[in-house]
Amino acid sequence: MIQRIQTIYLLISLIAWTMLFFFPFIGFTQDAGEAWKLYAGGIKEVATGKVLMVTLPMVILFVLVELLTLFSVITYKLRAFQLRLTVLSMMLQILSYGIIALYVIQGKNLLNAHPALLFFSAMPLVAAICSFLAFRGIRRDMLLLRGLDRLR
Repeated sequence: MIQRIQTIYLLISLIAWTMLFFFPFIGFTQDAGEAWKLYAGGIKEVATGKVLMVTLPMVILFVLVELLTLFSVITYKLRAFQLRLTVLSMMLQILSYGIIALYVIQGKNLLNAHPALLFFSAMPLVAAICSFLAFRGIRRDMLLLRGLDRLR
């Protein structure tokens, strides 16, 4: 399982996606000096840690992507199914930027603050790129096996 490069790409994608649950990926600041951060679970005040807005649809999407990627790593013997799971996970990872943008707009309006990207804002993109590289590796394995079956 680990010897295949696509499994390593899927594991990197899984780790990048897991980081989104623990670290903030968007920051909000006001001119008065107040600050908030957007986590997967909601918008939290930096000073007190108080949750101002719960982002349940984003949590559900993130958990779904996490489970699809994990299940894709586990189903390494069923290449066609693994390929489909990886493509679905990739599409949901790209869709997550739309959900994040929606909550950034809502947070900006609610807090009357300026949003700023943080380091972990790039993690959905890193995960999507790794998923694409895994997709290419799975596809290459399928084509190689198909070619070997023709030689027999």
